[in-house]
Amino acid sequence: MSTVAPRRTLNKALAVKAQHATRALLNRCAGNTSWMQSNLLADASSMRAKASVWTHADATPVTWEATTPQNAYAVLLLLDDARLSLRSDAHALQERACDAGSYYVSRPGESVSVHCPGRCRALYVAVPVQLFWSADEASHACFSVGPARDALLLQLARTLLEMHGESREQALATQVMELFVDRLRHLRAAAAPVACAVRKTVLPQWRLQRVDDYVKAHLSEHITLNDMAAAAGLSPMHFAAQFRAATGFRPHHYLLLCRMEHAKQLMAEMPRSMLDVALEVGFHTQAHFTTVFKRLTGKTPSQWRVDTLRAQHV
Repeated sequence: MSTVAPRRTLNKALAVKAQHATRALLNRCAGNTSWMQSNLLADASSMRAKASVWTHADATPVTWEATTPQNAYAVLLLLDDARLSLRSDAHALQERACDAGSYYVSRPGESVSVHCPGRCRALYVAVPVQLFWSADEASHACFSVGPARDALLLQLARTLLEMHGESREQALATQVMELFVDRLRHLRAAAAPVACAVRKTVLPQWRLQRVDDYVKAHLSEHITLNDMAAAAGLSPMHFAAQFRAATGFRPHHYLLLCRMEHAKQLMAEMPRSMLDVALEVGFHTQAHFTTVFKRLTGKTPSQWRVDTLRAQHV
């Protein structure tokens, strides 16, 4: 009996400590009705995974849109049960109830939109590509993982929450994050056979190059699926299926990305009006161009140009 009582007391103290840490974190995140970040690991190293808590504490609907950086994978993990819908290059999930522990791993360069009709709390983790794939894995295939659910990821995420704000536990928090990434690698390895099976029927590189050359030579014009398929020398239906298997993008989404990249180049190099830029990259109106640009980049064209020019003069 003398050894059980102290152990129970210690467990109770740890539970209270974890509860206080979690409550403090939620209080910091719930400052307004928008999505807010609270960094869990503010490590400056580019080779470390970085975690943040995204919280929407209001009952009003919210939509979160982002494009995964080209040098990382992005993980969104629900910390509580919630209703949401997911749209991305590879998936379209209608609004439904999702359990805590549901997650989606978006590949580099993938555009993702998550809509939640009410309160929602999720862990967002950016994982450098070099951590997601080991150095001896020559294939380095690029594919998304999920949507799915994993109880171990949820447990590790909640452990990170409990440690947040405790400076004495930073070293342990780093180890927990390493376990989190290791679990992701395991889930990625389990998903690889399915992704590789899909990629067996992809377009050969020379056909992809012909499509890419055609699109970039006609960006200011109206480009259809039939035009892109003709450039590849395939029927539209056959081309659309193989193009998506090869690149992960629908042909139309790829076309939009090419238009946005050319628009960025024009805005960074030449003093042009936004209407001129919109017309140059194939849009009939500036308003439509602005809407698509913000949806794919997270910023309006004007905001992007100001930020880019400011960075160039720093």
